Amino acid sequence: MGIPIAITGLNELIPEIPEGNLILVISRINPVGTIFAQSIALGASKHNYSVTYITSRTCREVAEQITYYQNEAAKGLHIIEERSYRRWKDYIDKKSLVVIDSFSYLALEVSLPEVRIILEEFLHFCQERNAIVVLTMEEGMLDPKVEISIAHLADGIFKFMTRDTSKGIAQFIRIPKWMKAQAFNDNINYTFEGKKINVDLRSRVS
Repeated sequence: MGIPIAITGLNELIPEIPEGNLILVISRINPVGTIFAQSIALGASKHNYSVTYITSRTCREVAEQITYYQNEAAKGLHIIEERSYRRWKDYIDKKSLVVIDSFSYLALEVSLPEVRIILEEFLHFCQERNAIVVLTMEEGMLDPKVEISIAHLADGIFKFMTRDTSKGIAQFIRIPKWMKAQAFNDNINYTFEGKKINVDLRSRVS
């Protein structure tokens, strides 16, 4: 069992996030990556996962954001402000989900060797305890070598991207890496209007 993907359309490609994996959610400076991570957290809590949501903001702000965008209260989520990266692994329990939002912001002062150790520990505990860790990252915030190293170690990557076109801004998701050496080559079109991420598999961004 894993955590179901609650976004219609996207769940046709990836029905769930399997246990024992480290997932990276990359976006620009916009709320989409965070909203996606929060939807995963709520889905996990409904499937009897122990959920810890580590935030770089305030607990109150996160709870209000979840209520606004997900249209439900943040029940079952342990929202904490934990800036000591040495303690993050302590929240990885059996059948648990740990979300770190934003990992790139909280890791600004962390060196590359330390980041590598953090992620290797995450991978070890995820596999040992059938847990899942989700990291959100704003593209370009960290040193390129650090970002590439994080992507290298992650089991799966959701990348929310934008592109200027003749018809305006196109928004799409890339999944360059998934479990069992899978990759999805298509740009998955999505829209974000108001509160909801909408995916249309019939539309492709070229």
